[in-house]
Amino acid sequence: MPQQHGHLEAGYREPVEARSTRGSGSGGGGIVGGSVQFPQRPHPTDKHPAMRSTTSLFAVLSWAVSVGQNLGEIRGLVLDPEGRTLPSASVYTRIAGELVGTYTDLDGKFVLKPIPPGIHAVTISFTGYTTKEITGVAVTPDRATYLDDVRMSIMNELKAFEKVGYKRKLIDRDDPSRMSLLASEFQDDPTRKDPIQFLSKNFAGVTAAPNGEGLYFRGSRTENTVSFIDGVKVSGAVPRVPPSAISSVSVYTGGLPARYGDVTGGVIVIETKTYGEMYEAERRQALQALTDDERP
Repeated sequence: MPQQHGHLEAGYREPVEARSTRGSGSGGGGIVGGSVQFPQRPHPTDKHPAMRSTTSLFAVLSWAVSVGQNLGEIRGLVLDPEGRTLPSASVYTRIAGELVGTYTDLDGKFVLKPIPPGIHAVTISFTGYTTKEITGVAVTPDRATYLDDVRMSIMNELKAFEKVGYKRKLIDRDDPSRMSLLASEFQDDPTRKDPIQFLSKNFAGVTAAPNGEGLYFRGSRTENTVSFIDGVKVSGAVPRVPPSAISSVSVYTGGLPARYGDVTGGVIVIETKTYGEMYEAERRQALQALTDDERP
């Protein structure tokens, strides 16, 4: 593995484990310079052993469950201030409390995977440049999320860290016939408890049957609609899954992937939340409670 010149934010050490991976699909281009897991810096829960042991337990469980889920990935290109590609920049995110990352390759490209569906923050750093954090990066199952080209800037005393918001693209370049919604995007939708009304309201080309018991996908018969929950085919009516347990909902109205068989209607794909996602929500609440308790 070539020598790495990337810079991690203050408090981090060099990666302790690395493996070479080969990018795939459009935009991947070549060998990604090592997929690595970074050591975790001191955490506020270190003062509470019980919470710390719970952290490790949920981290293990989340990765075990993610094996059976449809995961996604994040791809992008990192440039220096002059617009040239930047090799060996550190790119990482946090999953179930653990930092997981990679390096940009010789062309400045990176592939961060596997990433469970949901909203993630991606951090990019390099020696001498301002560390950038891209927040709100939406990852959907079985798809790559493409970031806009990231141009680094020279670090100065007034600006050592920069936070940038991610704007989700309306059309997926890999699959324009697929539409997806994440839990954070429909958590306040009043129809989320009624799958028929929810799907017909939020997805173009999907219409509720007059009797309210089925869906028409661009004119196809209601009985030709197929549903999948965490990759498992569900026969019969549109499944009713508690909204609080859903991580993402995707709908195919045409151009179906081969893995869904000879379906002649639409396909509904529901991914439920992993232990990691549930843990992150509980962790945020716990940290907020600790912060409130420590205030005078």
